Amino acid sequence: MNRTRTGEVYLTVRPGRYPFELVVDKATVRKPTVTSPGAVVVKLKLRIPTAAFEPLKPEATVTIPESLVQHPVEVEAEDPS
Repeated sequence: MNRTRTGEVYLTVRPGRYPFELVVDKATVRKPTVTSPGAVVVKLKLRIPTAAFEPLKPEATVTIPESLVQHPVEVEAEDPS
């Protein structure tokens, strides 16, 4: 049986100084309400095997293809009268 632990984190990221560089400004448990200019918030869901919490330091590289990027739109309605 493969046991895992799950969690979510919001990363505030922005383009770096060099091409293909990405800077992580902040990692939070709750979605930030304010971000820096040029930054985006990425919701990251993690599923890590329990065995990874042995004395070794776990490390992973995650590549997100452009086809999986979603752009949620928030709309606020106003009464015209």
